[in-house]
Amino acid sequence: MKDLEKILTQNFNLTNSENLPDSESEYLKMLTKKLAQRIKFYINTDLDFLLQALYRIDIPQQHSDQAFALGEIDKVSLDLAEKIIQRQLKKIAYSKSFYQRDDE
Repeated sequence: MKDLEKILTQNFNLTNSENLPDSESEYLKMLTKKLAQRIKFYINTDLDFLLQALYRIDIPQQHSDQAFALGEIDKVSLDLAEKIIQRQLKKIAYSKSFYQRDDE
């Protein structure tokens, strides 16, 4: 989970968490909420930055279009945050499995 937070901090300037929740699911909820707030900020102030970040993270345009079609900024930002976190978790899992295969 720290890998995920590090990636999100680098891409979206999230502040590091000091009081971490006890469970992994609560931690993911906290990260999703923080990321959604940052996405909302970027929608309002620097949409270009947000779109570039989505591209870098490899969120398919179809997925971002679906999120923006929700219309309401809170729904859009939450949907994008969930998609970003899901994608980053997949990348982290793939990376770990790739390095484990190299060790064998």
